[in-house]
Amino acid sequence: MNILLCNERFLFRFGADRVLMLLGHGLKDRGHRIYIMANKFDRSIVEGFADKIIKVPEDSESYLNLNEFTAQWLKAKWVTLFNDDNRPDVVVIGGWPFLLAIEFFREIGVPVVFSDFGVVPVESYSGGHRAVLDKLVELRRRHLEKANAIVGISQFIVKSQSCVDSSKSTEVVAILCGADHMSRSLWNWTSIGKYTQGTYATNQSVTQGRENGKKMILNLGRWEPGCYKNSEAIFKFVDEIEPVVPQISILILADPQQTEIPATYRDKIIPIGFPDDAELQAIMNQVDLGVSLSLWEGFNLPLAEMQWLDKPVLAFNVGAHPEVIIHPWFLCQDLAEMVHKAIELLRGGGLDRETLRKASERFHENFKCEDVVTKYEALLERVASVCNEAYPITVLVDVTNASRDPANSGVIRVTRRLCRELQRFCQPQFVVWGGEDRGYVFPTRSEYHQLSQFNGPVIGAQILTSPDDNRLRLSDAAVVTSDTPAWLLLTETVLEVNGRHIRDYAKRLGMKICAIFYDAIAVLRPDLVTDKIIRDNHAFYMKGLAKCDLVIPISQFSAKQLQEFWSVEKIVGCDVRPNLLPGEFAGVERATAVEKMLPLKIDILCVSTLEPRKNHRKLIEAVTLFAHQHPEVDWSLTLIGNKYAGGDDIAEFVERACRDNPRIRWLGIVDDNRLHQAYAECTFSIYASEIEGFGIPILESLWNGKPCICHDQGVMSELAAEGGCLTVDVRDILKLAGAIGELATNGLLYARLVEEATTRPIKTWKEYANDFWDELTKHTPSTTTVNQHASERQTLNIDANHAAPSWQDVLYSGCLTKEWQMNDSERLAMAAVLHRLKPKCAIEIGTYRGGSLSLISQYANVVFSIDIDSSIPEKFKDFANVSFFTGLSQVILPTLLQELNKAGMPVEFVLIDGDHSAAGVKRDIEIMLDYAPKKPLIVMIHDGFNPECRRGMQEADWQRSPYVQYVDIDFIPGRVIEHGGGGDGEMWGGLAMAYFSPARRNGNVYVGATARRYFTEMKNRRYR
Repeated sequence: MNILLCNERFLFRFGADRVLMLLGHGLKDRGHRIYIMANKFDRSIVEGFADKIIKVPEDSESYLNLNEFTAQWLKAKWVTLFNDDNRPDVVVIGGWPFLLAIEFFREIGVPVVFSDFGVVPVESYSGGHRAVLDKLVELRRRHLEKANAIVGISQFIVKSQSCVDSSKSTEVVAILCGADHMSRSLWNWTSIGKYTQGTYATNQSVTQGRENGKKMILNLGRWEPGCYKNSEAIFKFVDEIEPVVPQISILILADPQQTEIPATYRDKIIPIGFPDDAELQAIMNQVDLGVSLSLWEGFNLPLAEMQWLDKPVLAFNVGAHPEVIIHPWFLCQDLAEMVHKAIELLRGGGLDRETLRKASERFHENFKCEDVVTKYEALLERVASVCNEAYPITVLVDVTNASRDPANSGVIRVTRRLCRELQRFCQPQFVVWGGEDRGYVFPTRSEYHQLSQFNGPVIGAQILTSPDDNRLRLSDAAVVTSDTPAWLLLTETVLEVNGRHIRDYAKRLGMKICAIFYDAIAVLRPDLVTDKIIRDNHAFYMKGLAKCDLVIPISQFSAKQLQEFWSVEKIVGCDVRPNLLPGEFAGVERATAVEKMLPLKIDILCVSTLEPRKNHRKLIEAVTLFAHQHPEVDWSLTLIGNKYAGGDDIAEFVERACRDNPRIRWLGIVDDNRLHQAYAECTFSIYASEIEGFGIPILESLWNGKPCICHDQGVMSELAAEGGCLTVDVRDILKLAGAIGELATNGLLYARLVEEATTRPIKTWKEYANDFWDELTKHTPSTTTVNQHASERQTLNIDANHAAPSWQDVLYSGCLTKEWQMNDSERLAMAAVLHRLKPKCAIEIGTYRGGSLSLISQYANVVFSIDIDSSIPEKFKDFANVSFFTGLSQVILPTLLQELNKAGMPVEFVLIDGDHSAAGVKRDIEIMLDYAPKKPLIVMIHDGFNPECRRGMQEADWQRSPYVQYVDIDFIPGRVIEHGGGGDGEMWGGLAMAYFSPARRNGNVYVGATARRYFTEMKNRRYR
């Protein structure tokens, strides 16, 4: 794999940096390509394992905004940093300043594993340091949920921080750090060309102190007084211990030139600088005791490092210390207990030798760096394989207008934001209509740039792009194939002269069509639509929508308009599923702390395109009347929005109003940053539109905590119903002026609306895209649909004339249950495994009556059946997602596995029918044991009624595969057959299971207890 490690620093002075560099070393040793991305690093150290080193520049203006700077830099530089050949398969992020970058990596399809070292307690910090920590906490809360997996360095970190900041769907695990790395001396001052700072400590302080009979104590961790490190407590420690053990020296990890030690302690507390690996190991070996005074630790690497050398260390019973400490005896509740135990240890006491020996063995077994790398590697491979799977749906989005329009009107905004959000689910392709002769073509680089504006989709280097002088056709790119269901999304209003050709084109390529429907304004109120092309097109466009496969209106109001239109036109339409648009503004955090007191100056904002129905004339007249009625109010009106085709008269009216009154200004088109600033600066907004399909600016105003005056009818009144809005008949200038005056002068009303705006529920773009994706998947034909024999097909319809269905009908609906050689316990077990696994590719060896095949085919996308019976393919030909092979499994199975591997189709489930010889069962098992799984694989063996199957399972060499993690031969019992005479029963049924992991195991395969017991019984068993 290509693995990218991201962290602010890769400097061996710091524990988190050291852990990440050790991980890089270990993964490099296992054959992976390692890339490093950081602001600072010890180059000579990272060059020892990194194939590519990328220095990220630091924002010279503000360290506090370094995450934002880094994310923008990555977005701008990604294409030049990586291409398709060296693109990372997975990213490991250590924290600051890459928190915001998590979203960018996910958008371009690179999975993210966050290595969580936790956030230190912020209470003891102040000033700039506190501001950075507070920012870090906020960034974690907002962005860690977007990581594919989070690895906490302890259970303490996982429970207290990782799980708190992650989403329910994020995989969260604890992988404790290793402690055996210092012997490798990966870091030494000489190698990085710096002064050997630890030499003085090693050669002078420790050696001389021991020669003088002093007890040497190492204070673990960096010297950082005034924070959770609690370094200053060492003075009290000395005061308490010196009366009993007067000859002591305390070594602290601090720069002798910059650390001020009070005169009273200078002969007892010695700063030793920052020793490298060899020096620190020498110091730890020579001192008598280590102490950690820290009041919080996510792991405490120095504690583990010193314990690895079998040196005693005392630590407080806080944070992750209980997980890392060698034995609970070394944990201390307070300083007094630490002093007491320190004296006992310095006098030769403490734990008895045998207890200490066993504790040391356990510690050395559990804290190996190699094990850490193994666990990380397995997680990274799993995350990368899952995220790089073929997507279940191919999605193409028509961006004909959004890739060319420099503005960001409502429809264009929906297209751009939806495209970006869909990148969380799949890798959508963006296309523009090239006319009937060429069909869909791919955008040019400049068109992609326009599409990506205003928080549009992230355009990666690998996306298909047309040269400026030669359009690349969709039909020539092999994007749409018969293997994967494909959807064409029409997120913009289409001219029907093109629409009929687009639908025919899509159908020829086998694509289903989904369209977003905005409104029927041009049909209901043609007087408000000055553009003749749009006005004349709309009825034909709405008729054409009926020929799509799915229409998703932006509101219930619009859905009702469309369906009523179809009814009047006597058109049988397609499925209509409303999905209300979101109110989230451009990915900006929602405003929750907004000033509720009316300001002295009232700044009014209106965001809308300058077209007739948006009512700008009456708005400006109403504001002018309000100013006349309330001369005491200092006010301004800011208009934001593009000109409208055919609406030049409105633009001229607005320009004239701006010239006549300096309090009114029109900004035209602005980017999202400027628009957000306008919302933040305004007192309230006005959305004076008479008719809408939705009205995004209303909710965007509320998202920013600012009340909105809007129409009291149609969808606007629906949006206003949950609070934050003042509704009025915007067609009436007197009433609109009155509403403006009331909101601009009534402090109680304003405070109430601000409170409602900041607390009411508002849908996010993520929620909108989730609902949109759900509708696509629900309306996608499932390849797992099984067409059953008419005689076997079951129905669950219940009415007065039908009896209730049997429990078999409920549990095994659609399955062939006659003469199925499985007991109910076995069926339920297999169904449970299939339901959990939901395999994309499955194999059954031995179909017989088709019962198990009918069950497997309901859960798996693609199923392969292998049987020697040549009549099987004809018997079960109606199983739409099953391919049949007739012949010997020892011939077909290895070839099939090889071909599936070439095709990139990892097998996830195999059922072996054991109703034949022991040799045959063993042979089939061992074929699977030679298979290297790319994804978790379950192999189940059904022994039918033949005890020979058990012998085959027993004789199979399960150690043959390094991927088998668990085997249980008897995990679900079948029927028990009673023999005559002695009443000795024999279990002939049963369903066995083996679990194959993509990660190689360490040590022997684990065999379940039932199977081990059975193996013992088998030794003296005879089979007939």
